[in-house]
Amino acid sequence: MSRTKTVIPILLALGFLLAPKSSQAQDGLPSQPSEVASGIEGAPAAPADSKPAKESRWFTRIGVVGAFYHSNARTSNNFTVSFDVGYNITKNIAASVTVGVPPKPHITGEGAVASLGVLGKVRYGPVFFTGSYRFPKVGRVRPYGGGGAAYAIIFKEFDGSVTQLGVHNNWGSILQGGVEYEVNKKYDLFFDFKEIWLAVDAHGQLSGNIPVKARVKLNPSLVSMGIKFHFH
Repeated sequence: MSRTKTVIPILLALGFLLAPKSSQAQDGLPSQPSEVASGIEGAPAAPADSKPAKESRWFTRIGVVGAFYHSNARTSNNFTVSFDVGYNITKNIAASVTVGVPPKPHITGEGAVASLGVLGKVRYGPVFFTGSYRFPKVGRVRPYGGGGAAYAIIFKEFDGSVTQLGVHNNWGSILQGGVEYEVNKKYDLFFDFKEIWLAVDAHGQLSGNIPVKARVKLNPSLVSMGIKFHFH
């Protein structure tokens, strides 16, 4: 009888140790592997090895430009194409350089020299250096404003009633304003207005070899629209 009392506890202990772990959990005793698995699931995820690509601060714009002159001589209006390359210095401040396909306005005399007709033509390349402040977006729309400097590079002069026409490069100043509309993360549409104060010095000869000199105010208003591309 004493032997039976000794064997029964041993068999019960062996049965408990050999029982499936799910049975032990049902009896209110959590199994050790479940605790380890639970700890792994609750651990924070390891940091990813790669970071998302950072958006570049560089951008470019291409647009169609109308140049409307407010000159002291009658200067023909022109349409051309402009290209911008810019850099976002901060979230709101940008700097850009704009060049245009060289236009070829012709200058017609007015007042006392109106009878002379077309005084000459000039093909010049405009270059604009501007800084702008970009206001916070309203939905997809973002207005901006700024200013800077303009430089007129004279490529070629064409004689009219003034012969041996010579026109010199010169600097001017700019005020700029516009608005951009975000199409997606890569592209915007833009509308831009620039008011430019620019004059050039010219010289030549009238019939009879009479030398003439003049300071011609061009003072164009530029209206442009086009597309902006963000580099990534």
